[in-house]
Amino acid sequence: MVPMKQPTRAARGIRIVAPGLSWALIILVALYIAVPMLCALAFSIYVPTIGFTFEPYLESVRDPGFFGALSLTLLITVLTVFGLLAIMVPTMVYLHLKAPRWRPIIEIVCTIPLVVPSIALAAGLVTVLRSMASFGRGSVPAQISQLLQNPDLPIVLIGSYIVLTLPFVFRSLDAGLRTIDLRTLVESAHSLGASGATVLWRVILPNIKGPVIFCVFFCIALCLGEFTMAVTLGYRTLPVWLTQIAGSNFRASISMSLLINALTWALLIAMTVLAGRAAPARALALKGHQS
Repeated sequence: MVPMKQPTRAARGIRIVAPGLSWALIILVALYIAVPMLCALAFSIYVPTIGFTFEPYLESVRDPGFFGALSLTLLITVLTVFGLLAIMVPTMVYLHLKAPRWRPIIEIVCTIPLVVPSIALAAGLVTVLRSMASFGRGSVPAQISQLLQNPDLPIVLIGSYIVLTLPFVFRSLDAGLRTIDLRTLVESAHSLGASGATVLWRVILPNIKGPVIFCVFFCIALCLGEFTMAVTLGYRTLPVWLTQIAGSNFRASISMSLLINALTWALLIAMTVLAGRAAPARALALKGHQS
């Protein structure tokens, strides 16, 4: 029997120091995030001549452009979420079942938005839309350009947000599909007479609930906070409206920014909690299936 080696003094020191260092880094990151937000909160609710008041929050809501920007942002968010899931979930399922050799190529394509800045993507879209409009009024390219830039239904902005979320959505769905026996589940469901839509809705989606929840909340957080694409393409979403009112009522813009920031953090926390709860349930289901 080989005797176990006693840990050296250096190893014991690392074990002692590492937890303290980890907590120190966590505290520093928490302070880095919390201190600016607390300062902004104090600035938004304290007016030197009045004292503590929530009037800046009421002023931001009473602004004439607030509800227009809010409704446009919510419309874009809902359509982006549905469009993203409708495109990516069937694509990823097909990729895993029928075309696994194409996975590296699709992964490279979906990673491009991480490499190309948002302003470059927006500038490219503007150039393409202008070139389509240059064909003249009544032409098919000009009509397509007008349809994509409809102010009531900004298809071009929805498509842009879908593209921006692709790197994170691809990896999340890919990891979720790798944790289940996808081929066996699909073949079993088809053998019982289920259609393709039924298999996708009642078999696959419940088994990748955690990754889908992540995709939904990440997409919502991006739509609520994205500024570059919206302002370059000429749409007055909530972040764009905040920058516009900052010149006339800076305290109100800070107040609304805090609310949006708090909502984004709440979504991210909910995403983490729900994804964590979905993971054990998926593991139990897979274990029961294997047994």
